[in-house]
Amino acid sequence: MLARLSATVAVTCALGVAAAYADEPHPPVSYVLSPVIEHGVLRSIAIEMRFKGEADGETVLKLPNEWGGETELWRGISDLKITGDGVQVEPLPAPDSRTVRHTPGAEITVTYRAFQDKPGEPEAGPHNPYRNIVQPTYFHLLGDAIFVTPEWNDDSSATFAVRDLPRGWHFASDLEHAAMSGRVLRLDDLVESILVGGDFRIVSPPNTGGLLRVALRGTWSFSDDQLADKIAAIIASHNKFWREPDEPFLVTLLPLKGAPGSQSLGGTGRGDAFALFATDNNKDNVINRIIAHEHIHTWIPGRLGRTHAHDEAQDYWLSEGFTDFYAFRLLVRDGIWSVEDFVDAANETLAAYWSSPVRTAPNSRIVADFWNDQYVGKLPYQRGFLLGFIFDRQLRRESGGKHDLDNVMLAMKKKFSKLSGTADPPMLIDSFIETMRANDVDPRKLITHKIEDGETILLSANTFGPCGTVATLDLPAFTRGFDAEKTAAAGGVVTGTDPDGPAYAAGIRDGMKILKREAGKIGDSRVELVYRVDDHGTERLIRYKPEGKERVTLQEIQLKTNFDRTACGRRLGGL
Repeated sequence: MLARLSATVAVTCALGVAAAYADEPHPPVSYVLSPVIEHGVLRSIAIEMRFKGEADGETVLKLPNEWGGETELWRGISDLKITGDGVQVEPLPAPDSRTVRHTPGAEITVTYRAFQDKPGEPEAGPHNPYRNIVQPTYFHLLGDAIFVTPEWNDDSSATFAVRDLPRGWHFASDLEHAAMSGRVLRLDDLVESILVGGDFRIVSPPNTGGLLRVALRGTWSFSDDQLADKIAAIIASHNKFWREPDEPFLVTLLPLKGAPGSQSLGGTGRGDAFALFATDNNKDNVINRIIAHEHIHTWIPGRLGRTHAHDEAQDYWLSEGFTDFYAFRLLVRDGIWSVEDFVDAANETLAAYWSSPVRTAPNSRIVADFWNDQYVGKLPYQRGFLLGFIFDRQLRRESGGKHDLDNVMLAMKKKFSKLSGTADPPMLIDSFIETMRANDVDPRKLITHKIEDGETILLSANTFGPCGTVATLDLPAFTRGFDAEKTAAAGGVVTGTDPDGPAYAAGIRDGMKILKREAGKIGDSRVELVYRVDDHGTERLIRYKPEGKERVTLQEIQLKTNFDRTACGRRLGGL
C-alpha cells in the first residue's frame, strides 16, 4: 500500500495548540521545507524559519556542525539570510553560529538552503552517510545536518510543514508523529529527525493501523511488503517486552553503492524512527539484526537513563552493547530468528572481538577514537554484548532463577519514567549499578576491570546450557592477505597485497579487481575465502585459507549434535 501526500504536509498538533504553548518560555519556532526544482531536477531544499527573538534583543543561532562522526555539517547550508525589525548579524565568531541583534521581541525570519556538499550517490564507507543527500529525484536528510535552531532549551516548541512537493513525489518524516499522537513538537524532535522525499516508496502494513511506515528506494532481494511485515513483527516483539503500546514509527532504507564483493549495513536510531543504509547484497537475517538493534534504541538508552552530554562514548558499552544483547535475545525469543541464526550472529561478534587489535584498550580509548578507528568503534558493542550474558547469569544465580537482566532493564525504565522531566533524572550507568545492586549483584568490579581497564572478557563454557558449549580455541590469525580498506576505497582494485601472505601465495596481485566474494567468513581463518577477480581482462576464481602467521585465541558457541531445540531457544531467548 503506497501512501500519497498532498502538496502541503503540516506537522502540528491539531487540537489545543494555543493552550499547549501558553506556558512556554518562547513561542514556537516555525519551519517550512520546500524542494527547489530546476529543469525537473532537485537541486536543494529551501528552509524558512520564523520565531520571536529574545526580549533582551540578542538571539544566538546554532548551525549544524558535528554529529555521528561528521564535522563541519554547516558546509551543507548556503544562502543564509536573517531579516526582522532592527536585525544586525554580528561578525562570525564561529562558522556554526550567528549572533543576531534585533529589536527586543522582534519577529525574525531566517531562510537558507540545504544541499549535498559532497558529490555523487551515497556510497558504503567506514561511516553511514549522515550528511545531506540531495539527488536529482530524491532527498534523504537528518535533522542534525539541516536544522538551524535558536540557542534555546531543546524542549522549546516548534511547528513544521512541507510545501510545494512535485506531483507524484512522496514524503515521510517522523516529524509527522507529533500530529499523529496529539503531542507538541519540540526542537529536539527536529534535530533528531529523518526526512525523505521524492521517488521513495512508502509502505504501511495493514495490521499496524498506519502507525508503522517504511520508506525505501532501490531493488532488493525481498519485496517491500516482506520488509514491512518483518519490521512490524520485530516492533511488536519489542513493545511486548517493554510493555509499551503501539506508537507511530518510521523506518527508511536507502541503498548504497559498494565496491564489488563488499557488503555494508548500518543505521541510526531517532527515538521514533530509524534510518537504514545498505548495499543490496545483505541477507535477510542480517537485516533483521540491524532493524532490531535500531528499534531497541527507542528504549536504550533514551528511556533508561541519561548519557553524558559530552564524551557519551564512555557509555556505549551499555547503550550500544546491551542494545545488541536485547536485539539478539528478542529476535530468538519471538521466533524471528532460529537458534542457528542466533549462534551464527553471536559467533561473528565473538570472532570480531577476539581478533580485534584493540581488544584490551581502556574505555578512555573508545572516548578518544570511537569515530576515528573502525576497531575501536566496534569494541563497546562487543564488550556490552558479552557482559550482558555474564550479568544475566549472575542475576539468575543470586536470585535462584527468579530474576535476570530483563528485570533490571524494566526497573530502570520504570525509575526513569517517574523522574524524566525533573531537574535530575538518573544517569544511565549510575542507574544500572544501583538497580543491579538492588538485585544483589554489584557490577562495579566487572565494569572497572572489563570496561574501564579493558581486560579480556571470557564467557564460561556453559553460558548457553542446553544448546552446547562455548569453546576456547587456538587458531591461526585471520588475514585476507591484502589491505581490505584501501581495496574498498579503490573500488575493489586489490591494494596492499602482502607478498608473504596467503592471498599472494594463491595468486592475488595488486591491480586485480575483485568482482565478488563467493565464499568465506570474515574473521574465521578456518573457512576458505573464494574471490572472483578480473585479472587484467581474464575472470578467475582464487581460493585460499586466510591464515596468518600468528596464532590467536578465539571463543565460539558450538551446538550439541542433538540439542533440545525448545530448551535451547528458551535459554537464548532469556526465558
